[in-house]
Amino acid sequence: MIQDRPARLGDFGERVLVPSKPFSVSWEMVPEVVRLSLMPVFGVQPVTGAMFKAAGQDVLSHFPTEGEIAHFRESGTQFQMVQVVLNLAWWDSVGDRVEAVPFSISILPASKRGKIDPIEINGIAALRGGPVESDDAYLGFDPFQGGWQLYAPGGLATKIAGGKRPIDELGIVIERYFLATAFDRDDVLESDAFIPEASRSAYRRNRMKRVFAPFENVSTRRLWGLETPIELFLFQELLSRGIRPQCQYLIYQDGSTYQSLYDVYSDVEFRRGQHILGEADMFLPEERLAIFCDGAHHDRRKQKDTDARIDGELKKLGIRSVRVPGRLINSDLEAAGDLVSAAL
Repeated sequence: MIQDRPARLGDFGERVLVPSKPFSVSWEMVPEVVRLSLMPVFGVQPVTGAMFKAAGQDVLSHFPTEGEIAHFRESGTQFQMVQVVLNLAWWDSVGDRVEAVPFSISILPASKRGKIDPIEINGIAALRGGPVESDDAYLGFDPFQGGWQLYAPGGLATKIAGGKRPIDELGIVIERYFLATAFDRDDVLESDAFIPEASRSAYRRNRMKRVFAPFENVSTRRLWGLETPIELFLFQELLSRGIRPQCQYLIYQDGSTYQSLYDVYSDVEFRRGQHILGEADMFLPEERLAIFCDGAHHDRRKQKDTDARIDGELKKLGIRSVRVPGRLINSDLEAAGDLVSAAL
């Protein structure tokens, strides 16, 4: 469970609780690069040339063909069923609809009694069906620490939690895939045309590490979103004011901006060849406002000097910046929101 919630969140009423009626997701709040990167992640993963050859066709579906089944049966490959989980921060009424705002996407393996529950190709074949429905969910899901309290299938989670429990701890299963525990890395096929060419090597390394590395234990991997609880709390405060910032934006030295994808941009080899000025925790593209949630380490002299330099460079590029201390978010969330409103 997410700890140390500011008392201010209680002022937002049902907007920060699980909706008690059906709702949709504001997918435009998820960066396009994240959505595109997740589109091919379904069925058996990672997709390899050997799978296409075994299938004898140019298109693979959610469930394996007879050729793929024979291929994996012969190799004795085992799989882990991996859940793709979306967390929500807030909901609004849009006409006669309820629309929720996402703030995190994670993955974790299916488990039984605290251990990974492996599956063989025959088990996958027996499931035979279409894409996963978005009605399974985790209650008490903390994307920052990776824990949860209850897994509830078939929409039961929203029935249990509707109007009662924090919406940010509802982890909705939006997709699931079957991850091979052994595969030829050099034979993996990637859909990466939407990634800038200079970033594709880093993107591929990140995919292997984050999306395609078999799990050794039951744990959660973050794929996208806010990185700390203080960022989430400020995000909810801003949403309460009708301000909808994008999460995690890269700002380059020439003033261009780019939506951040996973932790691709922490890749050392990638950063050496780039001209990244910094990464804003939240960003308002039209207003050209970068929002930073500064934890305790930003009080150190060296970090203060670095922050001041970055703020000065941003100003030269026509980008305003506002730095919100983490301790203020925790002690007076409304005042923290006022800093952003004043900057606007």
